[in-house]
Amino acid sequence: MEEYLHLIPERNENIELRKIEGKYYLLIPMDSPLDFLARKLHGDYRRIELDEAGAFIWELCDGRRTVEEIGKLLKRRFGDEVEPLYERLITFLFELHKRNLVGFKRVGELE
Repeated sequence: MEEYLHLIPERNENIELRKIEGKYYLLIPMDSPLDFLARKLHGDYRRIELDEAGAFIWELCDGRRTVEEIGKLLKRRFGDEVEPLYERLITFLFELHKRNLVGFKRVGELE
């Protein structure tokens, strides 16, 4: 797990976080021609609901902070509620990565 702490997550700039009726959502544009039917049924965006901690993490994925730094800020804000901290954080970030919502770079990598 140590090697993941030095990764720097960066959110996909096409994805928007929005609070709608008290809930946080990632709005993912459906811009592929293959999304035609989904757009007809659901509008222009897919939605992924996030809890408050997930929305907080999303905002911190700015391409400047490491996973370790994000974890420290998460712990400071939410305390024991986010334990086991790094296991949960890394799992969440890799789920976002699998969906192309965040990318990773390593400390020292050029932009």
